[in-house]
Amino acid sequence: MSWKSAQRAALASAIGVLTLAPAGAMASAAPEQWLEPAISAYSLGMESKRRDERQHHFAESERFFAAAIEAGADGADNWTNLGNAALQAERLGPAILAYRRALLLDPGNERAEQNLVYARQLLPEWLPRPSEDGVLDSFFFWRRSLTQGSGVDWAAGCFFLAALALSVGYALGLGALRGAGILLALAWLALIASISLDPGTQASREGVIIVPETVARAADSINAPLRFGDSLASGAEVRVLEDRGGWLHVELYNGRDAWVVESAVETVAPREP
Repeated sequence: MSWKSAQRAALASAIGVLTLAPAGAMASAAPEQWLEPAISAYSLGMESKRRDERQHHFAESERFFAAAIEAGADGADNWTNLGNAALQAERLGPAILAYRRALLLDPGNERAEQNLVYARQLLPEWLPRPSEDGVLDSFFFWRRSLTQGSGVDWAAGCFFLAALALSVGYALGLGALRGAGILLALAWLALIASISLDPGTQASREGVIIVPETVARAADSINAPLRFGDSLASGAEVRVLEDRGGWLHVELYNGRDAWVVESAVETVAPREP
């Protein structure tokens, strides 16, 4: 049996398991059970000459990477791999979402950053993109080295030490200790600002359109007039302003707002089951 035939046989077996598995079975399976066929399907897609065959293999690869992530292999690299498979399968929305989630876990992941930039270039020109890091992000560059939990711990520590230093410094008339307390208070303020700017804090309010040609309306009703001249393409990135009974009030990155059906949007931070 040739290597390619062996790949196809392994894929067929994995597809059967994936199709017949009961709810929750994917999460209880070992991630390797899905990663191997995911890589094999991706390789077959790269070797395929026909467009429909390529899309088929890449779609299979995307499903397997998603199953591996659900089973626990949810690191930034596998989210990036899932994004690559979705991009090759011409599913731009899920690809951009996967890259955003990879960068949520690892803000400095070069593959995810580069592929996200490329994927955004494939969107219609009229759609605004999120801006690059601004002045505040540059000032708080060091926040990338802290997890949100450790940032909270450092902030709490700075607040305690600042209060202690200031109270003792004023009580004993020690100017140096008061100065140290002021510096610690400034560090506490910087950490609080940093936590508020953390991508994880914002991710629950940011989303990606995953349904092609999503109709954007002026109100939360199917009878409301269209908000824009064009539908929102899969891959459009939005801020979620409000959730109202199956409808989401969203804002594009140029400030224009609209209402879309909730099922058309996935938030960057995965929703709680």
